Amino acid sequence: MELTLDDVKRGAKREEFRAGVQMRILMPRLSVHVTRWVLLHTRLRPDQITTLSFVVGLASVAAFASTSPWILLLGLCGFHVHVLLDYVDGEVARCRQQTSVSGAYYDLVTDRITFPLFVFCAALGLFRRVGDPTALILGFAAAFGLMVDKAAVDSWYRAKGGAVDDVEDRYVAAPARSAAGRWRGRLRILLVMSRGLTAFLTYVVIARLVDARVPAGLPAIGSAHAAVLWAFALLMPAGALVRFLYVYRRGAIPRRQQLL
Repeated sequence: MELTLDDVKRGAKREEFRAGVQMRILMPRLSVHVTRWVLLHTRLRPDQITTLSFVVGLASVAAFASTSPWILLLGLCGFHVHVLLDYVDGEVARCRQQTSVSGAYYDLVTDRITFPLFVFCAALGLFRRVGDPTALILGFAAAFGLMVDKAAVDSWYRAKGGAVDDVEDRYVAAPARSAAGRWRGRLRILLVMSRGLTAFLTYVVIARLVDARVPAGLPAIGSAHAAVLWAFALLMPAGALVRFLYVYRRGAIPRRQQLL
């Protein structure tokens, strides 16, 4: 069977990959290679890939509850595999024409389960290490903010009755812009990336490595891990509020390509 990457991109509706933020910039470029291998060498169904992604995600969640910085590092790698497979299942479904509402629903629900658990378990790991219940409160605040951020989008879909034109976050070429406009878009991407889940988990791993090297802790903060939790306990709810206000006032979900 002859199957080129261009065939996979067309079948998976991955166009020029110019639209996206954070994981969406990198993952579609990687996922098409994995999807091509899956299509050529396996008979895996999309829901089976979703289940595999979910299992990897839950294992990675558990790793973030560890007190070892090296296990946290493995958990971060597992998180990236979880997200990568989350792209592959949809691409395989589209390439094999096996898309369904139930499959898309299953895929979305797995993310809604794992993502806030990543945040809370990162806080649970700090609590297990230092025994300060404040860590659990911070973890709850950050996880709740992440859940509200997702709900701000999900609720808009429900309010519109699931209009097809808004549900699919298409990967399309960015509109033509001036050089200044492109740089403004890049700065906005950096801002989004700095407060996202991937950034949070990366900061947590780095903070734990720092704490392992500086066991006495940081003045007035206690630990780098605690500093990350304090920051995101504020950033994630604030980001959810900003997203809600944007969607409410503009009457639309911000498309990724609008940032580029």
